[in-house]
Amino acid sequence: MHQLATKRVKELIACGKVTLHHGNVAAMPIPDNSVDKVYHCNCYYFWPDLREGSQEILRVMKSGAVMVTTLRLQSLVYAASRGAIPPRNWHPDTYMEALQASRFTNVHMEEMTDRGINFQAIFATAYK
Repeated sequence: MHQLATKRVKELIACGKVTLHHGNVAAMPIPDNSVDKVYHCNCYYFWPDLREGSQEILRVMKSGAVMVTTLRLQSLVYAASRGAIPPRNWHPDTYMEALQASRFTNVHMEEMTDRGINFQAIFATAYK
């Protein structure tokens, strides 16, 4: 996923508008209050501790910054029913509760469609 994202946004990376990170969400090598926007996809359900990951994301974000994650709930339900993803944290409500418990505001999920593909996007704002 990181390689594909790197390829797709290489121009934005080259001009300094985007920085991609691949690592442990609970220990990001990013200074406090330094990030304007956070986007992640297809990963929160693999985190060992949703609240710890949420708190670390909040730590690096500037006040008023927005975090977005995307998912395909239908695919998650199927993967969970087959045992393909960890059973504990896959549901978006569980993640949104962790975001709220970490003091994110305006936490909500929206139904989206892009190029005929239906998916969900979770939004949260960092206010400190």
